[in-house]
Parts: sequence; C-alpha cells; structure tokens
Amino acid sequence: MEDNAVVTLLALSNSGTALAQENSIGCLCNLISGDDDLKLFLAREGGIECVKNFWDSAPTPRNVEVIVQMVSILASSPLISEVLVQNGFLNHVVGVLNYGVLGVRIAAANAVCDLAYSIHTQKELGKMGCISLLARMLDGKAIEEKEAAAKALSKLMGYTGNRRIFMKEEKGLTSAVQLLDPLVLNLDKKYPISILTLIGHSKKSRKQMVAADACVYLQKLVEMDVNGAKKLYDSLGRGKLWGVFARH
Repeated sequence: MEDNAVVTLLALSNSGTALAQENSIGCLCNLISGDDDLKLFLAREGGIECVKNFWDSAPTPRNVEVIVQMVSILASSPLISEVLVQNGFLNHVVGVLNYGVLGVRIAAANAVCDLAYSIHTQKELGKMGCISLLARMLDGKAIEEKEAAAKALSKLMGYTGNRRIFMKEEKGLTSAVQLLDPLVLNLDKKYPISILTLIGHSKKSRKQMVAADACVYLQKLVEMDVNGAKKLYDSLGRGKLWGVFARH
C-alpha cells in the first residue's frame, strides 16, 4: 500500500499483455483478500471497470479463473457487492457456474452467495437459472464445490420463488439431504440444514426428506450437537420414526 502497488498493478491489468493482465489481477487478488479497506480502495481506483473490461474481452480459461476469483473477493465486501450488481456482474457470474474448471465454479458460487444480498437480487438470480446450476454442483466430486453450492443455495432460498424452483430439480432435495451424512467430511452442515429448513414448510418436501433418510443423518447430527439439526429433525414430526425404521 505504501509503495503504491495497488495502483501500479491496476494500471498493468488495464494495459499490459494478456499474461501481464492475468498475473497482475492474480496479484491484486492476493493483496486485497481479507482486507476490506484495500477492496474499497481498489474499487474507488477503477478496479470494477478494469475487471469488467477484462471479462468482456473474451478471456482464456486461465484468465477466467483469476477474474472470477477477483469478483468473488470483491463481492465479499457488502458495499462493493451492490456496485457489482449494478454493473451487470450477475449474468457474468451465473454464466460460469457450469464452467469446465473447478476453481471457476467454486469462485462463481461464492460470488453468487455474496451478490445475493437482497430479496431482489435473489429473485433475479433465480430467473437466470442459477438454482438449477447450483443444484447440480451439490453432486460435484470436490467437497469445496459441494459446500460452495450449498452455501449459495442456502442464501438464495431466502426468496420463496427460488424454493419452488429448487423443489422442481430432480435430484436437488436428495443431494442436499446426502450432504447431512456425517461421513461427508469437511463440509459445514449448517448450509444443507439451512436449505432443508427453508424448503421444509411443505408436507411434500418433508416426506421427500424422510424418504431420502434425512432423519437418520439428522439424528446423528443431533447427537454431535450440530447447530440447527434438532430443529429440523423435530420439524419432520412423526416421519422421523419411519425414517429410522426404514433403515432396519
């Protein structure tokens, strides 16, 4: 900061070669990550416009990963998140949720979570087909991808219309239930619990949860004192007994 590195790197990311732009944006990601003051400084110095221009210039797969990572980092600042939405980044981010590079999908899902700061943006993201793409990511091979998708979906379920879209996904609910399994390690259970709690207001969805063995997993999570597990477990009512019996 003292040596004006942010401004220098920003200038390079605007006018250097494609590789120099990619490297400078990657370096900026490392510099501003975890520092909201630096994120705001970068935004004020034209960082958002720089990112948008680079993304619009048809970047290569390697370029895409670093640019989505930058958007994800910037979106984690509430003040910048609103500006990103105003600058049309919702379409950009949703457009790479099914990208062939794991890091891009994870960064995009994290960005979606932070960009969905209001019911209005949650509704817009739902209209863009975001729910279906994230639901498929719940079945991803990498735990990081599963968790990023679950985290984003738990935020998007704040809008009632998105819950209806999610329930229409063939494997959406089942995939979310499977994430409750204690054997699925290193995944924060609060995200699938949040998804299932929000969609659990209908009798149909509760029946589907029980059929997918949610009660079996939740009983174990209750014993492990996982936050929110008991409330969801109890909300399934008498069905929880059938869930247990079905395993024997």
